[in-house]
Amino acid sequence: FIVKDGVALTPPLASGLLPGITREFFFEIGKETGIDVREQVLRDPDLFSADEAFLTSTTREAVPIVTVDDRTIGSGRPGPVTKTLLEGFRRRAWTDQSAF
Repeated sequence: FIVKDGVALTPPLASGLLPGITREFFFEIGKETGIDVREQVLRDPDLFSADEAFLTSTTREAVPIVTVDDRTIGSGRPGPVTKTLLEGFRRRAWTDQSAF
């Protein structure tokens, strides 16, 4: 995922991504937290100009990405959208074990 102007963007599955439970869960978490999460075709320049970036994983939840190829992403620190989505994920995961 990248974040641009407060919107979390992820490439569509047709781009070659594996369908993931955690990735799909973040669409739900976005609705709950008021953060727009949507699919969009993304290119390298989108990543390098992103305000934030993170990846999702069942075992790692959401992992902030702060550098790619020695380039700083956003401020170089986990951003507010990433933090909000991760907090929402954890809150829901701990209270609703049927979420997975």
